[in-house]
Amino acid sequence: MIQRKQTLFLLIAFVLTIVCSCCQIGSLVSDMSVVSLYNLWLVDEMGQHSFSTWPLLAVLILASLLSLVTIFLYHKRKLQARLCLLHMLLLVLWYVVLAVLPQSLGGSLVLEWPAVLPAVAIILSFMARKGVLADEKLVRSLDRIR
Repeated sequence: MIQRKQTLFLLIAFVLTIVCSCCQIGSLVSDMSVVSLYNLWLVDEMGQHSFSTWPLLAVLILASLLSLVTIFLYHKRKLQARLCLLHMLLLVLWYVVLAVLPQSLGGSLVLEWPAVLPAVAIILSFMARKGVLADEKLVRSLDRIR
């Protein structure tokens, strides 16, 4: 299981999504204030928390759990390939929510480096899916020979 390259890709994608969920991903800048943006909350200058960004964390938790579950489905390669695709779609959804968030809160968004981690996880999930499909193709070709 762990010797497969796609397992390592999914494990690294899992770690990246967890790291992104714990770090500050940016700041919301409005006319009078700068608010720190995390996946779960917003923190203003006074230190008060607003939980209006919880959908970001919900999508990241779903994506990270999905990548972890996908690792252990190595016997079901077709399902594993579909779950890799779903993982990529969830991470794209995270970016959509992140793009819509400043309009709903009234400010402009300034991103920091942890906002790039889901994009790297998308690439890793794509590479894992490609490896799973290559394994499936190899198994089918070996079944044909018998």
